[in-house]
Amino acid sequence: MTHKQRWAAISVAIYIIFVVAAIVIGFLDPSQIGLQWTIFWYFVVAALCYYFYFKNVSYREVVYYATQLGLHQDDLKAMVPNLKETQDVPNPDHPDFFSPFAKVPINVVNVLTDKLVPMAKDAGIPLYR
Repeated sequence: MTHKQRWAAISVAIYIIFVVAAIVIGFLDPSQIGLQWTIFWYFVVAALCYYFYFKNVSYREVVYYATQLGLHQDDLKAMVPNLKETQDVPNPDHPDFFSPFAKVPINVVNVLTDKLVPMAKDAGIPLYR
């Protein structure tokens, strides 16, 4: 199973757990909160699960390429212009299992991915899967 498939399975499992909990516990019962709000919350949680998948895959992709290229956290910080004090970059030497939601924003990960993929292609590193 590839990393992307693993994160997709985790995201789908989280959504299924939410749906089962909503049905069993009844906190999204349409007769209590209305059909529109029930549908709204199912879509919101689906979007959050997709964001969880996308962010973790992007985070792992940066860690993979940085590790393969022998880059460290300071090298990655130098690649991101205008990094705020509250923002951070992934640490390839000590990656978190889950991408930190607040500390490592998606725009930082996207900038790093855009810069690391061409470097990895030039170095002959296989694509992240």
